Amino acid sequence: MRICLHWFRRDFRVRDNTALAAACRMGDSVVGIFCIDTRWFSAQSGKTSSFQAAFWLDSLKELSTSLSTLHIALKIIATDDPVQAILALSKTLHVQIITLNKEYEPAQNLQDQRLAYEAAKTGIQIKSFKDGVIFEEFEVLSKTENPYTIFSPYKRALLAKLAQGPIQTLGLPDPMALRPVSSDSVPDLESLGYAATKPPIPAGESSGEKMLATFIHTKIHTYHTTRDIPAIDGCSQLSAHLAAGTVSIRQCVVAALAAGATGTCRGAEMWLAELIWREFYRMILFHFPQTAQRAFQKKYHQITWSNNPDFIAAWCTAHTGYPIVDAGIRQIQQTGWMHNRLRMIVAMFLTKDLDTHWRIGEQQFQSWLIDYDQASNIGGWQWSAGTGTDAAPYFRVMNPILQARRIDPDGTFVKRFIPELTNVPKEFLHTPWEMPALLQNQSGCKIGQDYPRPVVDHGTARIQAIAKFQR
Repeated sequence: MRICLHWFRRDFRVRDNTALAAACRMGDSVVGIFCIDTRWFSAQSGKTSSFQAAFWLDSLKELSTSLSTLHIALKIIATDDPVQAILALSKTLHVQIITLNKEYEPAQNLQDQRLAYEAAKTGIQIKSFKDGVIFEEFEVLSKTENPYTIFSPYKRALLAKLAQGPIQTLGLPDPMALRPVSSDSVPDLESLGYAATKPPIPAGESSGEKMLATFIHTKIHTYHTTRDIPAIDGCSQLSAHLAAGTVSIRQCVVAALAAGATGTCRGAEMWLAELIWREFYRMILFHFPQTAQRAFQKKYHQITWSNNPDFIAAWCTAHTGYPIVDAGIRQIQQTGWMHNRLRMIVAMFLTKDLDTHWRIGEQQFQSWLIDYDQASNIGGWQWSAGTGTDAAPYFRVMNPILQARRIDPDGTFVKRFIPELTNVPKEFLHTPWEMPALLQNQSGCKIGQDYPRPVVDHGTARIQAIAKFQR
């Protein structure tokens, strides 16, 4: 009897799961394993938010139920060494083949190489598959066979490859005839050190498919006009599902292409572009793993950042005095998710206005986000800091006041997360420090008491940031 072990990482689904489908074809029986890597999947590590942990555990529960209908058991092991845990289970079950879907992050690559090396010693085959991307590291290259480092030509090349033939998705695997072991129970948050948390976005494969269908049928046609307005529910909010793999990137791309098949759906085009950014950042991190720690643009390696602890604390606690920034921080702290436009605003404010290294913000986002994805998070932060690929030029510094007036003109979003400003007149909502003392009393919002004064003057900070990059 041939037993296959499938290692679930960020592919918590049974439909359109490339490696799982292969395991079901190759094996007489299949066992799934998920390793709770305590080096990052624990409250003590500070590297996985309670929102993401809750989302993943809820998704695992549904996955376990779905696998049981296919006669596949799911083993769950908490360990600080997944390679050893997987090899130990493989020895116990007499596994001949281990399947996994490829990851492209530096640490995961090293771990997968180690697994392949150690497994070879015992005669176990490792079969890895492309699953988390449409095109991987050597499929979209320039004419000189080099990786693209600018998004626009990468996007054109990827779209050209998409035009060559349809994307294929997989259905459910056939049920296995044998089930040699029983499934493990999914642990609760408290056992991993987290406080009880309910994910604000419904978890699991069925919810991901439902959210994708709802977005395609009700919101994608207006996506291009609503995507930048944080007070409007105009985004897909599928990022948490993509990060956990409860929907596949292929399902999303196929849906986007179908919605834009007539060539008249601008929203579908823009959403597809966002999915391509996701692919682009994965390939950048694979080809340039040093960007996990250092500036992508080498000329900015020597930039120094003040990293003022008071400024960092003000940003982390939503006390910068700039309402759109503080509202964004409160949104991510309360929900684990932040609107994409706000991610750019608050990231650029931390790096440019508060002169703080992008790594500090990137790590803080990691500890907050329900949809944390290393490649996308690093790519976005380096873009905002001006050090990455397609980075905003050093002289581009987002004005948080003008941005707020453009994307939240009535202050609907700001007042939702900063109730202290509820009665502030509209003309002062994004600059409450400019209110006369009488209006502060009348609105019940005294600046410096009920809501903080700005920690910096944006105009001055902008000039200093530009001068630093010029040097």
